Parts: sequence; structure tokens; C-alpha cells
Amino acid sequence: MNFKSFVTLREAEKFAKKKINIKKFNWLHAGAEDNFTTNKNVNDLQHLKIKPLHLKGVGKINLEKNFFGKKISSPLLLSPMGHQTQFHSRGEIETAKGVNEIDSLSFFSTQGRMSLNDIRKKNLNANLCWTIFPFGDKKWIYKEIKNAEKNKCLAIVLCIDANVRSHRYLDRESRYDARKFGGRTNPLPPNPLMALSFDWQLVKYIKTKTKLPLIIKGVLTYEDTIKSIKNNVDGIWISNHGGRMFNSGISGVDCILEIKKKLPKIKTKILVDGGVRKGSDILKLLCLGADFVGIGRPALHGLILNGYKGVADIFKILNSELKVSMENGGFKNFKDCKISRIKF
Repeated sequence: MNFKSFVTLREAEKFAKKKINIKKFNWLHAGAEDNFTTNKNVNDLQHLKIKPLHLKGVGKINLEKNFFGKKISSPLLLSPMGHQTQFHSRGEIETAKGVNEIDSLSFFSTQGRMSLNDIRKKNLNANLCWTIFPFGDKKWIYKEIKNAEKNKCLAIVLCIDANVRSHRYLDRESRYDARKFGGRTNPLPPNPLMALSFDWQLVKYIKTKTKLPLIIKGVLTYEDTIKSIKNNVDGIWISNHGGRMFNSGISGVDCILEIKKKLPKIKTKILVDGGVRKGSDILKLLCLGADFVGIGRPALHGLILNGYKGVADIFKILNSELKVSMENGGFKNFKDCKISRIKF
């Protein structure tokens, strides 16, 4: 079987499951406890319907977006994911190369296997952002911020929803611990328990230490959105960590609907991930009010199957599906992406 020949994300997932050890595949697809939240991410998007409007003179569609002054090829981004070297020996270095092939944007993190220095060294022109898990004191966080600036990252992300490792039944029943497999050049964070001691003062601290845009990842409520806005963050990332951290939680769809209902004129940039498996899923989230949409697991399926070329192919498929959905749905541009175009 030619695993490199996938033509849909569904096929890529099926091929990836056949190609790698089932324990690794289960780790990638494990959500908190019984995967309720992980499945909810997919199902909530599936149940939304798009209202098409015809004879709109759609013409040629431009998918380009502006990310804090940097033009990228589409609103589709790579979400931060750890332990990538268990799927490819070059891990995040290879993933960054794939995303750079289609001129998009990659987010990597302090939980990744490859250091930011190594990722940048092998991807000199890539659009990179650095995600900090607060698993160390402020002195350590400050060093991570300055290293991100040195490596010409476009933004800093503070991940606030991963305080401790959750119980994941697929992991536990497989008797597999990803932390023991794959190479590492990224130093381990000094003290993961620090995440439990921080409050919103940490956001204020980070804002004083960098001029880079600051995005808060893990926002799932109106209350945390308000706190983010009051702390002058540049973006909020609506995310439940792919359903991996908290079971019986809410989805990105749940959250963005609440935020846009209570804050219809919000100016803070909104990123959303979780459950995206089709180009029409991206269009739905844009209609709900997202500025950018992230993917995780599908990109790693591409990495498993064909390295950086597989990652690039996943993005190409999704962007093609997004464009076709806009053409057939009567969307001239992203200004036409409004909540009125969604039927619940």
C-alpha cells in the first residue's frame, strides 16, 4: 500500500493507523478519560449546517490572512503538539518545514521534543510562534520569551489549560508512555507543578516583558475572555487541548457561540481549534467568528505518512476544500463569513 497517496484527511487517518504501532496511534488520539470531549469537538462541528447563497458573483477567492502584520496563505494554522519525534525522527523540524511549504504558520511549545533553536536553524524562513506552558518560575518563563524573540517568532502563546496530566483511558489501557520514546533536544521544563500556582498576574508579567503579540490558549468561557481582554492580550485561543485535558468539557463551538453572543463587537483576535477534519469545518468556525483555525492530529497523520510533504499535503487538502466550500456556498471573501450563514 502506498501510504503517501492519501487524498482526504479521512484516508490519511486510516493509513496512519495502519502504518505505525497501535500504541502510538492510541496516544495521538487519546482524550481525557473516555474521549467524550475529544469526540464532542468533532460532533459539534458536524452538526452545524452552512446556508448557501447563489448568484453571488463570487469570482476568484483569496484565502490569504494577516496575522499581526504577517501575510499567510490562509486562516489555517498548525496548533502546538508535543512528542512529535515518536512519529518522525526530525519531529517538529519536519513539521515546520511542511507548514512552511504552503506559507502558513506553525506553533511549537516548551512541551515539544525539538528545541526552538533547532527548529529555527533548520527552517530559517518559517513563520513560527512559541507556546509557553507555565511549568517553571518567572525567571524561566522570561528566558523562554527572550529566546522566542531571538528566534524571530511572530507571537508568544501562554497555554493555561494544561495544569496536570489527565487520565486518558486509551493511553493507560495501551500501557504506553510517550515521554519515554523519541529523541529530545528541547530541555524539560523545570517544575510542571508551578502551573497550579499562577494566576492572571502572570499574564500582566508577560505583557511587561515583550512587545510580541500575546495569545492566551485554553480560553473556554466568557469569564476568561473578559479577563484576557482586561489584561490587554492580543488574541485568545479557544481550545480544550483536543479534548486531552478535561473530560465532560465544552467544545470550541460551545465557547465561541457564548463569546460572540455576549461580546458581538469583540476586537481581540480569536483562534479556534479542536475537531477540524474538513474544509467546511474551517468555514463554519470562520462564520461563528474565528479569525484563525488550528489543526493538530491531522497534521501528524501527514507527518507519519510522508514527513514534511505529508504535512503540506494535509494543509493543501483542507485549503482546497475550504475554497470549494466558499465557491459553492456563495462566499466572495471572509467578510461574507457571518453567523447568519450558519443553521443550528
